[in-house]
Amino acid sequence: MKRKLLYIAAAALLFCSCSDQLFTEPEGGKVSDEQLTELINKNADAVLAPMMQSNLLWIHNGYYSEGNMYKGIKCWSLALDLQGNDMVLTLTNNWYKDMYMLNNLRQQTSRNVAEYWYTLYKIVYRANQILDLMPEQPSDAALIYKAQALTYRALGYYYLMNIYQVDYMHGGKDKPGVPLHLTVGGAMGRTPSTEVYSTIITDLQNAIKTFEEQGYDPMSSTADIDQSVANMLLARIALTSGDYSTAASAAAAVIAEPYSLMNEEQYTTSGFQSVSLPETIWGYTYSGTSGNGNSSFASYVSLTVNEFSQNKGVYMAIDNRLYDQIPDTDYRKKNFLSAEQVAEGGKFEGYPQYANIKFNTPTYEVDEVYMRLSEAYLLKAEAEARGGNNSAAQQTLYDLVSKRDSGYTKSSKTGDALLEEIYLQSRIELWGEGHEFFTNKRFNKGIDRKSSSNHTHKVAEDVNVYTYQIPLSIEINSNPYITADDQNPL
Repeated sequence: MKRKLLYIAAAALLFCSCSDQLFTEPEGGKVSDEQLTELINKNADAVLAPMMQSNLLWIHNGYYSEGNMYKGIKCWSLALDLQGNDMVLTLTNNWYKDMYMLNNLRQQTSRNVAEYWYTLYKIVYRANQILDLMPEQPSDAALIYKAQALTYRALGYYYLMNIYQVDYMHGGKDKPGVPLHLTVGGAMGRTPSTEVYSTIITDLQNAIKTFEEQGYDPMSSTADIDQSVANMLLARIALTSGDYSTAASAAAAVIAEPYSLMNEEQYTTSGFQSVSLPETIWGYTYSGTSGNGNSSFASYVSLTVNEFSQNKGVYMAIDNRLYDQIPDTDYRKKNFLSAEQVAEGGKFEGYPQYANIKFNTPTYEVDEVYMRLSEAYLLKAEAEARGGNNSAAQQTLYDLVSKRDSGYTKSSKTGDALLEEIYLQSRIELWGEGHEFFTNKRFNKGIDRKSSSNHTHKVAEDVNVYTYQIPLSIEINSNPYITADDQNPL
């Protein structure tokens, strides 16, 4: 299908390219389809690289309003983690107090609801800008950008579907999803959940095929979107939608790449905020020109940074009930302060017990890690267990946990008991990395903090607490195709 003619000024602004051809005004002041196609196929990097770099930067620092706690995917994810069981806000006078206290989070008038909707649909919009510019027969270089844009768009929809609808395998399959925009265009209604998931799964499979056919090296950079990023996302989405064989295969493809698990020293001293770590699949490399300053993820979660940041005296801690389930032989326990460490004369005297030092760094001027290898093992084990392949799931789980816990023996559990063990290991391994919200929905687990000794806000809510309404201000009031009748119930 022919694309609409683009005005040259708009094209120059959109591409951010210094190519002289973008500033050559043809008859009528427009660039024709043929000229644009020729330009992209002749020099895809000049046209599409600035757009993709801008998209990647949006992952790091994109936000809707001026709220400091919403800058970039790491802070979006921190806000979601704080709505669960495993992360404790030690004092409730922090920027994230409303998230932790569950104050007006999922109602249609909530600022929180609007923040996620806007930032995630911005990902979709930015991906569609690139996809709409693709020639019908792209060059090899342009094909890479197409694969990256498809993956980027799928990321947006993964978050949107998990936040704005019931879990697919627990009733969401038969409910309306979110509007599925596959091009830059106007308003539309809610798309069936089955269609949203099938579309983004197919898109990711096509992206992975393209990366592989083009010989793209996933180890060349942790900053770009490649087949490992696409496979990790495919594993998440396929697992969420019940396609367990696809999920297991995608996770296995990530494990097969030459990443390696962190050793004990790396795991307990790195702060998990360096793209040079051997597990890093995708992340942001710190730059003084694009850093988020004292609104960065590290500013909120690092014990050391906390001493001179706007969050002084407020710490992110692990729920004591989860901490107590970590064996003493498991070095992951070292990432949280023990009673001895915070006692008089201890190294961390005066700090609260259970405060995390997992993300401890001396400065907030650090990298951010979005995806790492450990998650692939957990996704693979869960997919294998849900698919009935207990022995494979037991082995996959052992391959990971035995590297963390010298006393761990391969599980002999099956069925629901095995899934519960995988659930526990996921909570321990990925604590604070932005996964609990999604894992809880997938396992149909609500919030219950009442028996915790260190939660400062004890509350119990069923799993519906994880399904947001569609924002009234920026969507329903301006979209004639979504009305109050289409709203998610509270």
